[in-house]
Amino acid sequence: MKKLIATLLTALMLLGLCACGGDSAPSAAPAPDSGSSEPAAPDAAPSGETMLLRLANSHNAEHITSQACQMFADLVNEKTGGRITIECHFAGELGDERSTIEQCQFGGLDFTRVSSGASAEFAPLMNALQMPYEYNSVDHLFKVLDGEIGQEVFETFKANNLVGVTYLHPGSRNFFNAKKEIHTPADMAGMKIRVSESDLMLALMDNLGAAGVGLPFNDTYSSIQTGVVDGAENNMTSYIEMSFWEVAPYWTYDGHSYMPDMILASKQTMDKLSAEDQQVIFDCAKEAEVWHRDAWEESEAKNAVIAEEKGCTLTTLSADELKAFQEAVAPMYDSFLNDEQKAIVERVQALG
Repeated sequence: MKKLIATLLTALMLLGLCACGGDSAPSAAPAPDSGSSEPAAPDAAPSGETMLLRLANSHNAEHITSQACQMFADLVNEKTGGRITIECHFAGELGDERSTIEQCQFGGLDFTRVSSGASAEFAPLMNALQMPYEYNSVDHLFKVLDGEIGQEVFETFKANNLVGVTYLHPGSRNFFNAKKEIHTPADMAGMKIRVSESDLMLALMDNLGAAGVGLPFNDTYSSIQTGVVDGAENNMTSYIEMSFWEVAPYWTYDGHSYMPDMILASKQTMDKLSAEDQQVIFDCAKEAEVWHRDAWEESEAKNAVIAEEKGCTLTTLSADELKAFQEAVAPMYDSFLNDEQKAIVERVQALG
């Protein structure tokens, strides 16, 4: 009897082992592939993958240029069905212009809105697009930026791991001060004028007989108010929005500079995107830029009226007076530009 029970137990154990072994084996052999013998390649990235990108801008959120940046971000979100979200950071939250360019350069930031003055160090040909009294109108400016020259300059950013996305309307830059009307360079002799901390702007002041003082943009109002400087230079929209008219009521339309703003991208970020998504980035940026161009012109006209209503003295130079300014800075074209940059300037002037 004991022998029978032992035999039955052994049989049950063997049946159990066979059942377990059956679970680990494939239930059926794979069907032969009717086509290529190569295994199917996995997708490069899941079709529903989302990306959160960041854009930096030193202007406050209400500024027209900031509105264009936000429009760009909103359009990208819309056209990608929410797959790509661009988060905008304003008022220098992520650093000054140079800092944000460097962050993009090394992949720590995805996009930044900067001026040509800040970006020229990373693409020296940009100097050829921001020389004083180089353009005779805003139409001349955009004929250059929208054409071959603008794109050639953008291409040079790639050497520093940056991608030029689009140019933005910078407005014409003009002088304003706390002391007197300015009609000629002689009127500027001895005046201290706040400019961006760039060699180009400091050289401009030297050639006009004034003392250029490199200060952060956000220090401009207080510096004029306390007499650290006598005036500054900027576009009419900034003049009104930043309340510079309160401390510097004398404005001179000399149009010494159109320094193109632009949106730059990190090359590392763009390389992560498909060709289709890269095109969405460029298309949306261009759409925002076209809106910004019209909005800027409207803003300049509106703010000029406000300046008059505030009692500011707005001086428009005669042709002869403007020529005196142009002649005063002419030596800069030889001393500040290399041969390659001079060749670009010649092409720019040919389009004027």
